Amino acid sequence: MSITGDSLYAGTDKPAKYWFFLRDKGPAVEHQRLDKAASLLTPRALARRAKVFTGAALCDTTDLPVYAGYIGSLRQAGIESVTRSRWLNAVSAWATPQQVKRAEQMAFVTQVIKVMQGRRRPLPDDGNELLKNNGAGNSYTLDYGFSLAQNELSGIPAVHNSGYFGQGVLIAVLDDGFHLGHRAFRNLAVIDKYDFIFQDDNVDNEPGIDVDKQNVHGTYILSILGAFDPGYCIGPAFGAEFLLAKTEDERGETAVEEDYWVAAAEWADSLGADIISTSLGYIDWYTTADMDGKTAPVTRAADMAVGKGIVVVASAGNEGNSEWQIVGAPADGKQVISVGAVNQFGTIARYSSRGPTADGRLKPEVVAMGDGNSAASVNGNEYSRVSGTSAACPMIAGIVSQMLCAHPGLTPSQVREALFHAADRFETPDNTYGYGLVDAVKAINYWGATVDTSSGGDLVRGYPNPVHFADQSRLRFVFDLAAESHIKIEIFNLSGQKIVTVCDQIRPPGARQHIFWDGTTHTGHAVCSGIYFCRITIGSHEQIMKITVIR
Repeated sequence: MSITGDSLYAGTDKPAKYWFFLRDKGPAVEHQRLDKAASLLTPRALARRAKVFTGAALCDTTDLPVYAGYIGSLRQAGIESVTRSRWLNAVSAWATPQQVKRAEQMAFVTQVIKVMQGRRRPLPDDGNELLKNNGAGNSYTLDYGFSLAQNELSGIPAVHNSGYFGQGVLIAVLDDGFHLGHRAFRNLAVIDKYDFIFQDDNVDNEPGIDVDKQNVHGTYILSILGAFDPGYCIGPAFGAEFLLAKTEDERGETAVEEDYWVAAAEWADSLGADIISTSLGYIDWYTTADMDGKTAPVTRAADMAVGKGIVVVASAGNEGNSEWQIVGAPADGKQVISVGAVNQFGTIARYSSRGPTADGRLKPEVVAMGDGNSAASVNGNEYSRVSGTSAACPMIAGIVSQMLCAHPGLTPSQVREALFHAADRFETPDNTYGYGLVDAVKAINYWGATVDTSSGGDLVRGYPNPVHFADQSRLRFVFDLAAESHIKIEIFNLSGQKIVTVCDQIRPPGARQHIFWDGTTHTGHAVCSGIYFCRITIGSHEQIMKITVIR
C-alpha cells in the first residue's frame, strides 16, 4: 500500500525530493546472500559488529543493496535515484507530483514521503568569556589554552594525563564541510572523506559551487573534538582517527537534507566507524509529534547504526527558548545519545533543547559545555568562541572515544550505561539536564579502573628532559620498587600513536633502578624533534610524562 500525506502534492507542480520506500530486497534468492553483503564491509567494521551481533552472521537483510529491478522501474517512470539506502530499503529522488502518483501505483512501493530539509539556524550568541586558561598551578600534561574550561568541566585533562587520547578509535563526523588547512588539524589522522552533495572527496569549500560559509560549522565541531594546538585548542579525541562526511548544502534556504546524512551513516558503518558525531538537527516540515524516535527516516537510520555497533552522539538542538522547545531528529532516537549544552559553570544554556520526546522519553541524556567553546575558525589560523548544543556534542563524542580507547570491547549499550552513571544527576534526572554533566574519569573507570586519580609524587623520573640524542645517547628513567612489580613504559607521538614500548617486564624490588630509551621507534628509526608522551605503568598505577626531543 502507498501511504502519502495530504500535503505531499500541495501547492506546486515543481519537482521535490521524496523518499520512495520499497517492499523488499527483490525476488531473486541469490540476491539475498548475506556473504556478499559482508564483503562490502571492512575487517574493522566486521570486528565492531561482532560486539553486538549474536551468532556467526555479522550482517542481516538491512545490509543487502536496494533491488536493481525496482530502481529500474522507477527510472522508467522518470524517477532517477539520488540516494539509495540499504538500511531503510528506500531511494531518494526528485519527482513531480505526477511522477509520485505514478510510483504509488507500483506494487513494490510501500510509502512515499518528502525528504525533510531544514535551514541552518544561526549559532546562539550566548558565549561567555572564558575565564580560565591553562597556567601555572595545575598538574596537567597538556597546555589547553582557551579550551581549558570546556575540557576541565568534564574531567578530560585527567584522562589525557593517563594516556587516553582516543587512540585506535574511528570517529565519523557528519557536517557541512571542513577546513583541514587550519593548524589545529596538523596532526589529525583522516582515514577517509567524502562529499555526499557533489559526490567527490573534497570536503572543504569548492570554489564556484559552495557558498563561503559552507565549511564554517564543520570546522568548529571537528576542532572541538579532535584539535591539537597546544596553547589554543585541544580536543578530547586528538589521538583518534576520523572519517569526514560533507552532508549539508548551505547554498539555499533548504540547506539540510536528511538523505545525505543516511548515506553518510551507511558509508561510515562500512568503513568501521566506532562513533558517529553529528551536530545536526532536522525539524522543518516535521511536527513535535514526529519526535517519537520512529518517524523521521534520519532517526530510524541513526538507531539502526547503533544496532550495528556504532555509538551515535547527536546535539539535542538549540530550540529550548523557541516554540518548538524539544529535541530534533536524530536526537530523538531511542538509542541515540543526545547532548544538551551548559556554560562553564555547569548551568544549562537557555537555548538548549529540552525533553521529553513525543512518546515521553527522557531527553537529552547528558550535557557538556557548549557555551563559549574554543574552536578553529576558517579565517586563516584564527580561533573563535562557539556556542550551541553543536559545540557540546563533540565533547561527549570525545569522552566516548576515550572510553573505547581504554575499553575497546564496549558495546553502545555499555557506553550509555557508563556515561549515565558517571553524570552528576544520575539519581535525579530531568528533561533539562538529562542525567547531567559527565565526569570522563568516572565514565572510563565504570568498567574497570584505568585512570589513577590518587595524589602523590611521580612514580618515575626521566632525565635529561629535554633530551638531545646527538649529545646524550639515551633518556634515563629512574624509579624505586618496594616489591616485585610489572613495569611498562610506552612512548606516544602527538597524534596519540604508540611509537615504541621501551619496557614491558617484571622487575625485582630495589631503589634507583634504571631503564634507558635510545630515541628510536619500534622499527629502529630515530624519532624527530618534538614533543612526545610517555605512559608509565607500575602495577595498577599510571603516570604520564611529557618528553621534549631535540635533534
